[in-house]
Amino acid sequence: MVQIHEEIDLVIKQANRYITYLNKQGTYNEFAHDFLRLANNSKINQNFAYTETWLKNNVNTNPDQMLEEILNFDGLINGIQAQTKDIDNEKYQQAQQYWNEAQQNLIDRDLYNAGNYNG
Repeated sequence: MVQIHEEIDLVIKQANRYITYLNKQGTYNEFAHDFLRLANNSKINQNFAYTETWLKNNVNTNPDQMLEEILNFDGLINGIQAQTKDIDNEKYQQAQQYWNEAQQNLIDRDLYNAGNYNG
């Protein structure tokens, strides 16, 4: 069963992994491997061939744009809705609130760049 909050938590982990890659922790290929490994924990049906191609095609994407694509709330909700067909307005609002709170778990890129992140 798809749990929206668990899917949001996975997206936050994927975004944090990208931030650590940007800050010279590993190669892009290592980031892509970890991104797919995290995606494999999702309960949402996914096309991993498409995701692999998307990762390969975005190796040189502007970092802010890439983070925006990873942190695509509406895309996530649309994917869940396509599978479960049970997201009503109340669930959407709850998901939006959880999403907004989960943003607090993103690594602060400036703090990380300054060497002050202990995560």
